[in-house]
Amino acid sequence: MIQEMDLDAPPGDAVPKWGRRVHFDNFFADLCPAAGARTLNLRLPKSLATISFSSDEGRSSLAGDRLRPYERLPYEYIVVPPKFPVRGKSPAAPEVLCLTFSFEDLREEIADALQITQDLLEPRVIIGGPKPFTTEIAQRIRRHILQDAEPNQYLRSLCIVLIVEMMRIPPAQLRTGRSAALDDRVLQMVLGYIDANLDGDLSLEKLACLAGVLEPKFARSFKKVTGETPHHFVLNRRIDAARNLLQENEKPISEVAYATGFSSQSHMTTTFKRELGVTPAQLRNDSEKKGDD
Repeated sequence: MIQEMDLDAPPGDAVPKWGRRVHFDNFFADLCPAAGARTLNLRLPKSLATISFSSDEGRSSLAGDRLRPYERLPYEYIVVPPKFPVRGKSPAAPEVLCLTFSFEDLREEIADALQITQDLLEPRVIIGGPKPFTTEIAQRIRRHILQDAEPNQYLRSLCIVLIVEMMRIPPAQLRTGRSAALDDRVLQMVLGYIDANLDGDLSLEKLACLAGVLEPKFARSFKKVTGETPHHFVLNRRIDAARNLLQENEKPISEVAYATGFSSQSHMTTTFKRELGVTPAQLRNDSEKKGDD
């Protein structure tokens, strides 16, 4: 069975129904069968949690458009927050359980189950497992869906327990809600988030929160990998994106500025003049002259 989305198209805003789906009041569960091939290209308005029932390898987008090799262990799980890009392909994809849920709708329920205050519970990238308890719960959910794909309170409870366990943080982090260490895979996924959200909040506080790491540690780890501070990395990505838009289409410069995360046209002009030595208008004019030659 081939399960594919177009990697070159704009990301989808809904999980494809490739297998058995069970709807609950504020989330749904998908049991996606193993496939000969699978490609994903998503940017969901809700949180997504997945757990694989066997090993998997392929290529995924961890930073912008580049697809990089990955290897995943059986019962390793991933949780990504709303609007996080999920893009990749596997030549022999495993059976996967996906849970798509509104973080805000379940915040109180998850916080109560974790016995923490709601303010310590934040949407973030989590890569974990395999763990005995999450493995057991995922197996129970799988068996239940295969036997009877109708929603019921028992199955809902199992799904909530799995979400809770996927989002569980070590006791040492409960004081701040953040870790002192940064997993390299999480950092790489945050790079992908930056490219997909250039028009949004990409402050150090936001990115560190997304990764679930204290800001100083995040900033040091980020610079070690990219060679730039988070601020300059984001700024350069915004400049690159704005340059491409200015050269490829005729949108007003003010629209290009807002689409790439600049606060105004004047902000983008000042930044271009400082970093590139030309204004956006000059860059566009130079590009048009080259096109006429």
